[in-house]
Amino acid sequence: MKLHLFSLLGVFILTACSPKINGVDQNAQDAESAYMLPPIPASILSNEPCTSCNTVPGTLSQFANALKDSKLQRYTNAGTEKIEYKKAEEFCNPLFFTTCDNLMVLTATDQAKDRIEFRQEKDLSLNDQSIMRLQASFQNLPIGSTTKGVTMAQIHSDASGVERPLLRVEYTGAKDVRVVVTDTYVKGAGKSINDFMMNFQDGHELYCKLEIMESGNQVHVYLKNITTGKSNSKTYTVSNKWLEKDGDFYFKTGAYLQESGSIPIVRYQSLSYYY
Repeated sequence: MKLHLFSLLGVFILTACSPKINGVDQNAQDAESAYMLPPIPASILSNEPCTSCNTVPGTLSQFANALKDSKLQRYTNAGTEKIEYKKAEEFCNPLFFTTCDNLMVLTATDQAKDRIEFRQEKDLSLNDQSIMRLQASFQNLPIGSTTKGVTMAQIHSDASGVERPLLRVEYTGAKDVRVVVTDTYVKGAGKSINDFMMNFQDGHELYCKLEIMESGNQVHVYLKNITTGKSNSKTYTVSNKWLEKDGDFYFKTGAYLQESGSIPIVRYQSLSYYY
């Protein structure tokens, strides 16, 4: 397999030449197929928002381990008020964190900068393989903006001075999912890569794998729109500026609103970490 290294906007990207059909990396798709589940039935997605805590999310086997390694973060009032639930595996709230039909459900608010997310609690390092996998439907997404929507997953850092994520997967508001990779942790500085990965519409189901790779200071993204069957993957080499903050990375997933006006609902079929 040949490897090609090239530079874009100051961040080096490593691409692998492997068998492709209609632009899809077949090796990546085959490797992840074992972790994917059948689509959530449309009859379940059409249900009213779940408001029952008869089953605590952490008691479902497909989420128990990930929730033990996570805290649930909820920001309201345009992102200015924050509450953390550090024992996510024991927590349930009928307004925003519930279970329905064997799915784990997060319900956001409708203000920009508000968010509800699982924040994985383990300090991660480059060149030490770590993976987050999730499969979830995203409903009530904002439509219309070409640049702002809902952040679905991230690789972030809690090191001092970090003001934004290294990598984020987001719905743009224009019926696309993109990956944004930054070359510095300082907000408003440096340059970013914006890779539009696939079409994604309100109510579609996403499979997402974020990986800190075991060598080369690299991170990898594999995405599949379960609803349409389209998939894409990218590998990025982390910039020298971000290397200053190595050892304090972590994963996040949920709904981080960039645009007001809708109340996103995330229905997870699966969520797991690998270290």
